[in-house]
Amino acid sequence: MSATPDKAVQHHEHPTWSTDVVHTTDRDEAQDRISSIFSSHSLEIVGPTHDLDVALRARRTDAITIADIRHGTEVIVRPGRLHSYYEINVPLRGYTLTQCGRDEIESAPGRAAVLTPTEESSMRWSADCEQIAVKVSRAVVDRTVESTLGYPPDEAVHFAIGFDIGSGHGRNWLRAVSLLRDAIDTDAPQLVLRPLEELVVGQLLAAQPNNFTGRLAGDPRPPRPRMISRVIDLIEYDPAAPLTVADMALTADTGVRTLQIAFADYLGLTPMEYLRNVRLARAHQDLLAAVPGDGHTVGDIAYRWGFGHVARFAAAYRKRYGRTPSQTLRT
Repeated sequence: MSATPDKAVQHHEHPTWSTDVVHTTDRDEAQDRISSIFSSHSLEIVGPTHDLDVALRARRTDAITIADIRHGTEVIVRPGRLHSYYEINVPLRGYTLTQCGRDEIESAPGRAAVLTPTEESSMRWSADCEQIAVKVSRAVVDRTVESTLGYPPDEAVHFAIGFDIGSGHGRNWLRAVSLLRDAIDTDAPQLVLRPLEELVVGQLLAAQPNNFTGRLAGDPRPPRPRMISRVIDLIEYDPAAPLTVADMALTADTGVRTLQIAFADYLGLTPMEYLRNVRLARAHQDLLAAVPGDGHTVGDIAYRWGFGHVARFAAAYRKRYGRTPSQTLRT
């Protein structure tokens, strides 16, 4: 059997959500189709090949994907690094053995597994395993942290791998996921979807221990490695300055390659990506503070913070903040 094409509902010029349905007994088709919904991965069949019966129904908004999925036989899924998103796998039946970086966990009903974008990951699914897989954009997690702290995250958000969803805040998070899934299934408009997306991400940050838990509760920033701290201080002092990676490496008294590795390991970003995020945050603050009719334009604010191409600024801004700069300026 083959996959059903996407169904998308339009909101002005942008799709608000889409639904993908896959049902196949072919390994290659399953691997390719699911890769297009999540990210490139390998699918290894461990159990009887003739039992393979992949079924998936995925609902996608701009920031979150919620998929019901099974394989029908024991499999190993290796996505490697997810890079741009977090994945929370919630078993409804059966179990999975999940490895993310140096951590490993067996998850089953009541206990989910959280995959972090910057770590290598793999999963072994039992033959009877059925899961809800929740894909959450890293950009929207960073945006939520930034809105709470008042500055962009100075390192990647890392969640603990084991997630108790049977009680307390974890159960509240799962309820938020169910609300968003039901809203998509009933053709809810963007007016409803956006707050539910924010609820899912906010509940995740509140429910699951992570390296920002203390700061989100009001604790001060932890000390940073000296090399990283020097570059971050340079960027935050004057984000609009025409900095290059070589300039940053000189400030850190190290080589370009060493600096890039340090940023990747500590922040999960390149130095230039971090610079762009700080510039976007400053531009975002100016857009929010602008008074209608005061003459400020998106172009003025973009150039003020070192963006030389307004269209590229607008695209990066929308990806990070979920709306266009013009929409923020008019609010």
